Amino acid sequence: MRSFVLLILVGICYSSVMAVMQNVTVTGTALCHKKRMPNVQVELYERDTLDPNDLLASTYTNAEGEFKIFGEEDEVGSIQPFLRISHGCMTSQPNCKRVCDYDVPAGKIGSTYDMTYVPLDIALMIEEIDKVSTQQA
Repeated sequence: MRSFVLLILVGICYSSVMAVMQNVTVTGTALCHKKRMPNVQVELYERDTLDPNDLLASTYTNAEGEFKIFGEEDEVGSIQPFLRISHGCMTSQPNCKRVCDYDVPAGKIGSTYDMTYVPLDIALMIEEIDKVSTQQA
């Protein structure tokens, strides 16, 4: 039993030593029907296989619908960043938001990924609808 615990501890120490800090910056402009969308939530995540995805950073688009988000993570292998954008473009109910994920290309790790224009009125293969609580405190 002691050998097993020792082996686990050595493995944890090895993986923490081998982890390398990696980063990515993502920029873009959120559009809905060719109009810039202000105040859209933009989150940068790092995809993990065995545990929940890591939130690296969160921001909102400015008055012109533009965003710039930076995140970093120390990981043994290459990070797998993706952008999650929550917005109200083309929702059937006013208290709902569409949640869309966009992968960041592996070649953009360590640099800036310029998405240019992000058309939110185009349905993606994988997206979710979230109900937004409208209760007042």
